[in-house]
Amino acid sequence: MSMIESSNFREINKIEREIIFQSLSKISTNIFQFLIRSKNKLYISLKDSKSRTNFPNIYLSSIYFEKEIDIVKSKKEICSVGIYFGFIKKGNFHLSLEGAEFLNKQGILSDVKCLYVNKKGEKSILYGNNILKNMVIKTPSNLQKDDFLLIFNDLNEILAIAQSKIESNIIQNLKPKDIVALNMSDKGTYLREKQ
Repeated sequence: MSMIESSNFREINKIEREIIFQSLSKISTNIFQFLIRSKNKLYISLKDSKSRTNFPNIYLSSIYFEKEIDIVKSKKEICSVGIYFGFIKKGNFHLSLEGAEFLNKQGILSDVKCLYVNKKGEKSILYGNNILKNMVIKTPSNLQKDDFLLIFNDLNEILAIAQSKIESNIIQNLKPKDIVALNMSDKGTYLREKQ
């Protein structure tokens, strides 16, 4: 089965599954087992995937909706269902903030590193900015460069997912405006997008 088919919305194929699982295994070893055991399926939406800025989107949906999806699909074009889980770009899967939040609520991301920010940091992140040293309240003691991070506010709410740019042993030597992590996706994205 090739990545491009006549249907713009379908269950993922073997190649896409390998790409997704390989990428997710770099974030947490728990995700793969959860997806195999869970009563969920992954779907891909190829709508407008020929555009350079639109990549194949992946959705996570309960198997209990499978019949309904098939019924709707036979009558109308589907572009999304369930939770937006991420997208595939250049042979890599990129987990969405919604996907990370869902997995975190399921207790699946317990081995993922978390970084906590202050109120100033929260506001800045929701505007799409990167995480600076002067925003950080708490970092993991074993932080490594390029680690996948969940970014939380002081109320323990997920604000963003990020990629660390430093190691924990140098954080105290950073200047207040030095970047600690790159903001990959945050909860302010929807407000900033053109409607």
